[in-house]
Amino acid sequence: MTALLAVTSALLVGGADFVGGFLSRTVDAVRVAAAAQLVGLALAVPTALFVASERVTTTDACWAVGSGVAVALGLVCFYTAMTRGLISVVAPVTAVTGALVPLLYALGGGERPGEAAVAGIALAIVAIGLVSLGPMGPAEAAASRDALPLAIAAGVLFGLFYVCFARVHEDAGLWPVAISRLTSATVLVALAIALTGGLSVGRAAAPWVVAIGALEVAAAVTLLLALQRGPISVASVLASLYPVTTTFLAALVLRERLRGLQLAGVALALVAVALISS
Repeated sequence: MTALLAVTSALLVGGADFVGGFLSRTVDAVRVAAAAQLVGLALAVPTALFVASERVTTTDACWAVGSGVAVALGLVCFYTAMTRGLISVVAPVTAVTGALVPLLYALGGGERPGEAAVAGIALAIVAIGLVSLGPMGPAEAAASRDALPLAIAAGVLFGLFYVCFARVHEDAGLWPVAISRLTSATVLVALAIALTGGLSVGRAAAPWVVAIGALEVAAAVTLLLALQRGPISVASVLASLYPVTTTFLAALVLRERLRGLQLAGVALALVAVALISS
């Protein structure tokens, strides 16, 4: 169940990230992220009310707030990076970094996955790296190199998001998702107003922002459930396979060509899922 939930989260995040990155090429990235988080908040609260919970401790709330801050700043870095470099390069770099942070945290805390899971985790990280090896001309390569620091920063922040989410207790139900969205929305709205002077994304972009917010909340719910039901080393790595979705959408919609190594990465990702799920 952990693997299924984590992979579902990856598919949802991949779709949201592609739409967010593409939209950020015409609308300010901070405004896109802020508006999407407000939509997510509007969806997360009734979802949390609908699902039974026993109690939300102060500790749970603090970890949820931490996850919200991390994801808010991570989204700003991530969307900005995708406006400067190829989406099919930025997304995998961020994902590899984001997978390594909770993996190192888990191993440092004494978590020891089985041999098949360890092999699957290693293959998943290699797969994410292979997916990033898209064809680039000199101008695209230079732009993507310029975007790498932001992509890596986003990965570190997303990795911290995984760690924070893993620390909340399952008795809290889905309230950690709502608290996280409240925090991320607050941070991003403040940044959007301070940096751009407003929140408007335009009428044409509004439906896409709603789609991003809905996908992100669904992804956060499935990720939280995955982290509650299985080891963080497994759930976080599988959830970090989202570049597979993002890369295929970039190839389909933006005509970013896929190389043989990228297709090999997709195949490795499927093998990794099978090993980790066994």
